[in-house]
Amino acid sequence: MDRLQEVFDSVARYFSVLGEPTRLRILHALCQDEKCVNDIIRVTGLAQANASRHLGLMYQAGMLSRRREGTQVFYKVADPMYVELCRTVTAQIHSRLVDDPETPPRSGEQAFPQTPANQKEQASV
Repeated sequence: MDRLQEVFDSVARYFSVLGEPTRLRILHALCQDEKCVNDIIRVTGLAQANASRHLGLMYQAGMLSRRREGTQVFYKVADPMYVELCRTVTAQIHSRLVDDPETPPRSGEQAFPQTPANQKEQASV
């Protein structure tokens, strides 16, 4: 039972990181490709300090990986599972909102766009 409790604790930490809308915006910004901090700030509209705080937390949680190139730091999603999970949940919620007659759909908006799972799939697209 202790091992199962470890799993539950880990899953709860995982979801707590995803439970913040700002982090979902950052994940959305990074779901296609690696970006430097300045690009993440530009895409998300976050202040430098706020973006850095969330990026650091996401990195510590293992959600993002990072590398330094000169004075710039680049981030990317460490595990595609995070993008897939967010894409699935976002699609479900979006579908419910679109089906709700009181919520008008936004045209052309796609959160967490589809990305090829591997290079072979990318080559065939």
